[in-house]
Amino acid sequence: MANRADMLIFVEDPGAANYVAPLPAALADRGWHTVVLAVGIANNYLLERGVSTQMVYPSATANQILNAIQPRVLLVGTAENPDTLGLALVDEGRSAGITSVGVIDAAMNAEYRFRGRSGAALTYAPDWLLVPDKWTKETYVALGFPAKQVIVCGHPHYDFVHETAIRLGKEDQKDLRQRLLPLGVPDGQKVVMFGTEGSVRVKSQPPQCLAEYALTGRGTSIGRTEIVLEEFLSAIKLVESRPYLMLRLHPKDTRDDYKTYLDEFDFISSGGSPLELIYAADLVVGLTSMLLLEAALLGKPTLSIVPRRGEMDFLPTIRMGITPCVTTREQLSSALAGLLQDRPQIVHACLDLNKVIVPGTLQKNIEFIEGLLLNRSG
Repeated sequence: MANRADMLIFVEDPGAANYVAPLPAALADRGWHTVVLAVGIANNYLLERGVSTQMVYPSATANQILNAIQPRVLLVGTAENPDTLGLALVDEGRSAGITSVGVIDAAMNAEYRFRGRSGAALTYAPDWLLVPDKWTKETYVALGFPAKQVIVCGHPHYDFVHETAIRLGKEDQKDLRQRLLPLGVPDGQKVVMFGTEGSVRVKSQPPQCLAEYALTGRGTSIGRTEIVLEEFLSAIKLVESRPYLMLRLHPKDTRDDYKTYLDEFDFISSGGSPLELIYAADLVVGLTSMLLLEAALLGKPTLSIVPRRGEMDFLPTIRMGITPCVTTREQLSSALAGLLQDRPQIVHACLDLNKVIVPGTLQKNIEFIEGLLLNRSG
């Protein structure tokens, strides 16, 4: 187990890994020592970003970890796993008087992120929450989290995407496509990426959810992503000129999850960073995942398809009017046609994200964390 550190970071899911990836180096530049513990997909994500992580033995308890590292501050990401070690660390840290911070990548599923196996949404909530936007803050305050302890400071991953956009902007899109897409794209053909959203997690929707869906797909699927994907594939066949189609798999998905649809795409992408492929596209379509926000930050037109109107609040760019969102077949067909025909009134809104989300989110996060560390020093 690791040596004593100023701060302990634990993450399990890829969304949390994206959030914390730049934190250790930025804190080290200010003289703070951080230990990062990561498991599963999150560990692979961090290693790809050059972040050093330490092994978590399956038998290690939260108490043993905290006693070994003795952090001043504990920072955890959230995970879909109700038995995640992150919740146990928060619980043990509370007993040990260790200040705890939770980092939130999006507003959706707020009522489940700190619930664990309990019946209350905030049973394992940390002392502080760092959230990307005001809507996420409002969501947690509505659940009963103290408003003064929810800090809106953006998402550090936004800075990374912004820097990537500057780098990719120096490369010709045609050259980029030739490098990334093995069979090439004919001149003049549009490129459309569809991003999945955790098919494995939503294979079986509660009956009440399916009853609320305005979209039905091809009539046999019951997974949220599959239904939306089927609607997209049907609608894209109606556009005047068929685009080149890329399927980008969610980190928790596999090709087998979508084996029924693979032949309908020209290129399948999984693993690694999606940012270069996003930049090679003319349009990025999905549900409400980080992929759409990344695409908007890269300056790409985006389109969200959700089966229920209530899900339109899941993505901040939808709330901002930057990502068009559709919930019916008619809306989907019209939106695809408009975006692929470059209708100015539709595309313009998609390209204004940097006027709303500005760089500097990493600095805001670091300044807040350093304040906690200084308060706990001595």
